[in-house]
Amino acid sequence: METFISLVLLFTMYSFLGWLCESIYCSIPEKRFINRGFLNGPFCPVYGFGALLNITALLPASGKLPFPWDFAFLFLGGMILTSALEYATGYLLEKLFHATWWDYSKHRFNLHGRICLHNSLLFGLMSVLLIKVIHPPAAAATAALPYPAAPVLAGGLTVYYFADGIITVTNILQLGGKTRQLQLVLDEIREKTAGVKDLSLYTMEQTLDELSSRAQELKSDSLQNFSRMMDILKEKADATRLESAESLKEFIQNLINAEIRARISLLRSRQAYLEKIPHIHRRILNAFPQMSSIRSPESLARLKAAAKAAREKVKKQDK
Repeated sequence: METFISLVLLFTMYSFLGWLCESIYCSIPEKRFINRGFLNGPFCPVYGFGALLNITALLPASGKLPFPWDFAFLFLGGMILTSALEYATGYLLEKLFHATWWDYSKHRFNLHGRICLHNSLLFGLMSVLLIKVIHPPAAAATAALPYPAAPVLAGGLTVYYFADGIITVTNILQLGGKTRQLQLVLDEIREKTAGVKDLSLYTMEQTLDELSSRAQELKSDSLQNFSRMMDILKEKADATRLESAESLKEFIQNLINAEIRARISLLRSRQAYLEKIPHIHRRILNAFPQMSSIRSPESLARLKAAAKAAREKVKKQDK
């Protein structure tokens, strides 16, 4: 039991330190605060697990080799262990959530974009710092906690991690569902406009967004209404052999009436969601700016762009 309590407390300390370092490292170039935690709280669990892995595997051998071989052993051992952990974590996240959470493909000497030499070297240095400098006082601090406080704190933290983990995973799955739904919308538009000459998906979206901005925004998520309208447009386009997006735009303007304006729900519901992305979804997108959906890359890219636009809008309002 004492070992479990100690592990939970050390895991919390190192998860927090990892979150702090990650957040500072990513916030400075962006000139704004970025919560880099996987969880909603100020913790990066991968750093907690990485620290415990290094402590368990490397601490027993620390000090048994003469300088500088002792430091070299800790550096290489820590670099290998933490890199393996990061690679395994990236692989598991990709398989569980069908998304890449970080991508080092642009870095030299990377392995499948999940790890790179630059980060591995930093992890090696951090491992030496952990074993030689950080862990001794951290272990002493956890051991100094009195009996009633230590188990209660460890128990409370364990419950918190489970609760926060469930909330985070649930929201990640919801975000994945939204990206798949939006991808269906985009694929539907592309399919319906495939036969219209000189008309791109972007042009159609731009045209309908412009025209439907005068209509009342609806909350319907159904694809049927927009599909029905696009069928009408396609049939009319084929019948009249429209030659350009401009002539299609002119036709749409003539077609819009009170009933149809109330039924342009597909693009409007898409826009409504993009403008009102839930806070937790925005946090996840901001925390992992290189996240890319394996199944719905286009829709996730649009969600990220919308989250960024919403953030810029808030900044302008604050000024």
